[in-house]
Parts: sequence; structure tokens; C-alpha cells
Amino acid sequence: MRHSRKIYFLFFIGILLSCSNNDTIENSDNFLTIQPTILTLNVDAEEVNKYFTVKSDKSLQVNSDNPDWCKPTLSNVSIDNLKIAVSENQSSEERRAVVTVSNGLESKYITIVQAGVQADISVDKSSVLLDLGKREFALEISSNVEIAFELPEWIVEKEGNSWGKGKRRYRFSATDLPDELLSRDGVMIIKLKDHAEAGNFVQVRVFQKAITKIIAHRGFWSIPEYPQNSLASLQRAIDLEIYGSELDVWITQDGVVVLNHDPTINGINVENSTYAALSNVRLSNGEPIPTLENCIEMIKKSEKTKLIIEIKPHSTTANENRVVAAVLNMVNSSGVADKVDYISFSQNVCKALIADSPQNRVAYLNGNLTPEALSTQGYWGLDYAQNVLKSNTGWVQSAHTLGLTTNVWTVNATDDLNYFIQMGVNFITTDYPQNLKNLLSTYQ
Repeated sequence: MRHSRKIYFLFFIGILLSCSNNDTIENSDNFLTIQPTILTLNVDAEEVNKYFTVKSDKSLQVNSDNPDWCKPTLSNVSIDNLKIAVSENQSSEERRAVVTVSNGLESKYITIVQAGVQADISVDKSSVLLDLGKREFALEISSNVEIAFELPEWIVEKEGNSWGKGKRRYRFSATDLPDELLSRDGVMIIKLKDHAEAGNFVQVRVFQKAITKIIAHRGFWSIPEYPQNSLASLQRAIDLEIYGSELDVWITQDGVVVLNHDPTINGINVENSTYAALSNVRLSNGEPIPTLENCIEMIKKSEKTKLIIEIKPHSTTANENRVVAAVLNMVNSSGVADKVDYISFSQNVCKALIADSPQNRVAYLNGNLTPEALSTQGYWGLDYAQNVLKSNTGWVQSAHTLGLTTNVWTVNATDDLNYFIQMGVNFITTDYPQNLKNLLSTYQ
């Protein structure tokens, strides 16, 4: 009896074990396995393919949350049937993608971590000079990552620039230099697109110099309709929209500042006469002798053209001091100081103008002072005869290095105009401003 019970007990245990084994077989029908089992992969920035062997009792689906650069595909082969194609990372930033493998009941996730490329940006030049009216320029830039530009507000990209790995030519254009500026400079920054990591950028300095500006000598004159130092010749220069119109001034005995080149008019000495004594004098177009006050009223309405006031050397220091005081009073009280430059052959006159205000734009005419001496004495610039600058060819560059402006007078021949344009002078004073304007247009 005891033996029978033992047999029944063993039979019962066998049934239980049999049931347990049956459950295990049924459950083993639902499976999803991936080899290798490490499901987080770190890869370099280069293009790469990674393979896995995926097995399941049911049909499989795979997808990527970043399919533009991480693309999974399944094949019917028995091993390495899951291919994950990772394209080259052209950014310097790390990126991640997750590939999901699912059989409908279970999902597994493969994480791809791709390193960013080590940025390498180079450019063919560290500086650009835009002179003689040039506005457009190009840079040869080599880069293995997509780049962007941080530009001064006066530089713009030209249409057609597109990034590609390796060396590319990029084109840019500067806006017109404002009339009040002789030059400006700025820094272009070539950097990684959408990435501001320190050190990953290249700088290019851009210098823009104004093309030579035109000053009409004693106005844009033509006898008899537009005589020198007349209101008509001044208006004609204003209408030409050039930088400036030069005029010569003297002070009468009774303190009126009038226009004339020589110390006498029809035999009348200006310094020793009253304005009334000059009232009957007429220019070739019938104008009376103009006053500086007449000219200032005209220049107030000018948007571009300035007065270049040459204060003539007078017979006495006292008269020079009087004319300087009278001119400054008229200019400042009329609110046209930004539309007036001053020139003179007299150092006394120039020093008095500079002493009045360092903001007064004063250039010296006589040609006997070096740029270094002018800079030390506070001059704005030099304004020398063409033979002086031809004899001292380094003075223009020296003056610019010292921050001085340069003007040359009186230049009329085309060969000489070209010579000084290419020398890089800031201003040319000429009797033929229209001819110079036409010539300058060929440089742009």
C-alpha cells in the first residue's frame, strides 16, 4: 500500500512537470533577439554601415527617428540581416539616432551616437582692401563643416554662394562709402553654422577706402557764364554733386568777407577798402562781388557739396586774425561747420583755425611741411601742389598712416589725374570737375 502511494505521488509530480514544460514551449514561440547584444554604438563622423542579426518568430519592422542620416534596412538573409547606414556627419556637433526594432509584441532599441567632425576652416587671405571705388570681392574658403558668416552691416553676401565640403569661392559686396567717410574697416567672421564654440572661426579684416573725391577749383567755372569765385560757379558745382567747391576769401576794412583770388579787384585793394567801395564791381556774368555769407546760404541747401574755404594770406597778422574770426563766426552761427573745410598757405591762419577747435578740418597748402610735422601740429590734412607730391611720392602713404587726409592741386591733364588717383590721394582739386567725375566712373 505504501508502495502504491509512492507510485501515485511520482505520477502526479510528472504531470505537473509536463504541464510546466508545455507552458515554456508555448512561450518560447514569441521571441525577439538581436546580436550583438550591445545596443548603444559610438561611431566616428565618417560614413559607416553597422550590421546586426535579428531573429523573431513574427514579422519585423524597423524605423529610425532620424532617417535622413540613420537609415535601417532588413534583408532575408540569416545573419547580418539588419543594416544601419549612417551618413557622414558634416557638423561639428555630436548627433544621436534611435532605431526601433519591433515584432508587434516586443520592441528593442538601438542607439547610434555619432561624433561631430573636427572642424577645419581656412581662408586664402586675412585682409581685403577695397580702394579706387571697388565694392565687390571674393574669398576662397576651405571647410569640412557647414559655415556661416558674421558680417559688418556694410558688407553683404552676393547671391549664389553655397556651401560644399572642400574649397569654395564666396562673393561679397560692400555698400557705398558715405560721403562723410574717407575710409572704414570691419571684421568678417567665418564660423561654424549654428555653433558658437570658441576657436572654431576665422577672421578677415576688410578695409574700404573712398575713391578720390572731387573739389572744383574756384567753383565749376566757365567764362563768361560761370566766372571763378562766383555764386553761379558754386551752384554749378553743387549741381554736379561733387565733394567740394573751393573759394578764396579776403576781409574788407569794414569786416565783410568777400570772394576773390587776388588781393585786388579792378585795382582796388580788398583789405584796405570798404565793401561799399567794391559794390560797383561786376563779374563777367554781371554778378556783384559775392560775399561768404551769400555762399553759406547756398551751401545750407546742399546735400553733398561742401565749401572748401581758402583764407588768403593777408598783409598783416591782425587782418589774418580778423578774417579767421569773421569766417568762424559765420560758419558756426549758421550751423554749417560739417559742410566746411579750411585751407590756407598761411601757417598763422591754419594755427588760428586749429586753436579754435580741433574739430575744424584744416589742411595746409604751402607744401613745405612733412606729414609728420602736420600731424604734430594738429592738421586734418595736407593740400599740396602736384609737383610737390610728385617729388615726395611717399608723403601720401605717410600722411594716411598718420591719419591725415591728402589733396593735390590743381590737376587737369588726364595722365596726371590717373597718376594721383592711383597714388590714392583723398581729394583732387581741378578746373574740370566734370572730366574728373567721368574718369572716376571708369574705376568702379
